[in-house]
Amino acid sequence: MEGRSFSQVLCSVLVFLLIGNLSLFAQDTKLPDLMSPDPVKTKKVKDRPKIFRHNQLTIVEKPYKAPSSIPSNFVPDDSEVLFFTELKADRLLENKEAVVVFKTSLPKTTMERYYEYLISSFGHKILQSQKSEEKSLYLVDILRHKVLAITIHPEEKGSIVKLFQKTTNGGF
Repeated sequence: MEGRSFSQVLCSVLVFLLIGNLSLFAQDTKLPDLMSPDPVKTKKVKDRPKIFRHNQLTIVEKPYKAPSSIPSNFVPDDSEVLFFTELKADRLLENKEAVVVFKTSLPKTTMERYYEYLISSFGHKILQSQKSEEKSLYLVDILRHKVLAITIHPEEKGSIVKLFQKTTNGGF
């Protein structure tokens, strides 16, 4: 042992450890079981909306989103749209009336402040407003040719909002 250098001793100790603990570095090669079925990937499927049409009237239950005739900011992103209706006009891509009913987790007072801020920030004009504990009502003039009625009802966990939009004769 006297003639061996430190590096030779270290090298022999490392070789001994590697051979002794070979199972640490061994990998189990497991072949895949080709006969077992692939795992089924489940994704949450939303209920398909039910669409009813008669002449120029369209009613949609449980839609994915609100109709395009209602300004998009008036339906908050976290809300659940229960149903909407649209009454088409004689002109292409124009609606006479639209109704949207949705449920939101926000309380009635928060929704009141939300709509008051939204109406004032976009420069719309509140024609009439009425507040009570049972419901709040806003009548809003939008772009001088649409009138939007907003009704907010309190619920146990949030509120239910009803939007009614009517296009007046003073359009385009």
